[in-house]
Amino acid sequence: MREHKIVVLGGMGSGKSTLVRAIAAGAVVDTDVPNSDRAGADKASTTVAMDYADIDLPNGDRLRLYGTPGQQRFDFIWPILLQGASGVVLLLDATRWAAVEELQDYVAVLRQHAADVPAVIGVSRLDLAPSFDLETCTAVAGWGNRMLPVMPVDARNREQGLSLMDVLMSEMEVHELVPGHG
Repeated sequence: MREHKIVVLGGMGSGKSTLVRAIAAGAVVDTDVPNSDRAGADKASTTVAMDYADIDLPNGDRLRLYGTPGQQRFDFIWPILLQGASGVVLLLDATRWAAVEELQDYVAVLRQHAADVPAVIGVSRLDLAPSFDLETCTAVAGWGNRMLPVMPVDARNREQGLSLMDVLMSEMEVHELVPGHG
């Protein structure tokens, strides 16, 4: 049996908690509290430490999902949770006017704290932003010769969440097979 620590990173409201709950079929430990942030006032609750789910895979492996808080004031937790990560899911909210700039900021976090960790970018809430340009995200989703896969995802949909995890697991397998990949 192998264990895979997967960190779900992204801005407030991007769907991190929702994705973790969907993949884990609701069996999640969370640290949600009533939301007092003005910037995310349309959200009733928010994560202040992390979400956690422990999932047994059909092949006997185990996924340990860690959803990070999205508020900048909790950014000190991100490097702690990224330590020892096997993979990272970065969620981007397509409805945010500065989504591409936020993506660049999160890619910088990955580059600094998880440069060799396989990662995938899921773009959420596309149903509310039909004109969002995925190709622009793809163009800034990486550094050097490393480009991160970008795919649309509805964080509420378990099958789409599992597809995102499949892409990440493929990236992790390639990383193991080809030293220095990334």
